[in-house]
Amino acid sequence: MKAYMQLMSEQKSLDKISAALHINKKTAFDWRHKILRSLKQDEGSPFSGITESDETFFDKSDKGCRHLKRKPRKRGGGTKGKGISNHKATVIVTADRKNDLNMTFWGYGRLTKKEITESLRTPLPQGTVLCSDGHVSYKGYAMDNHIEHVVIRADLGRHVKRGFFHIQHVNSLHNRLKKWLNGTFWGVATKYMQDYLNWFKVKETVLKFCNDQADELLGLSMNHYNVKFATV
Repeated sequence: MKAYMQLMSEQKSLDKISAALHINKKTAFDWRHKILRSLKQDEGSPFSGITESDETFFDKSDKGCRHLKRKPRKRGGGTKGKGISNHKATVIVTADRKNDLNMTFWGYGRLTKKEITESLRTPLPQGTVLCSDGHVSYKGYAMDNHIEHVVIRADLGRHVKRGFFHIQHVNSLHNRLKKWLNGTFWGVATKYMQDYLNWFKVKETVLKFCNDQADELLGLSMNHYNVKFATV
């Protein structure tokens, strides 16, 4: 499996992996997703201090589906219309200044307070300062959990408050995530979105600090979660 992990850590396509390892593409796909499902988000993240949270949106994608109920879009093409709709997949990204990170896919359309609560799993502790945009659901979450809430209105040109309160960290993560998904994989099917969020989180918080990314990925998936692979 080290050979597979090496190719995966190099973000090789399924076609290149299947050719290099002499396995069929379906096996390469199944192994990738078995690994990704093992890299679950934390049940309760140790966020503290200044913590940023913001949502981002992706066009709903049925990539790979052979029985579409709509006209297929061209690769890289988006849905028609602007703004939030039920055709937009919602991803919540939360991060503090210590590199703690949580990324969760929570369905479609407008964000709700319930989704923020379920995304964070464990409530943010007392003393945390939550920085977000002006979405009313974040205000409600902060009030329910009795934590300070700083609203950043980038839409009004206000990007930083009091010199250090901002959501630039999570917005940068949004941009890197979208470039990674679209540039490396030409987008992913929405039903697999959480799997790829898990991968991206590991890339950002663990793998980029390792000399041997393949070995670290192997350890995370097999040793920590006891993932097993069928031989071919």
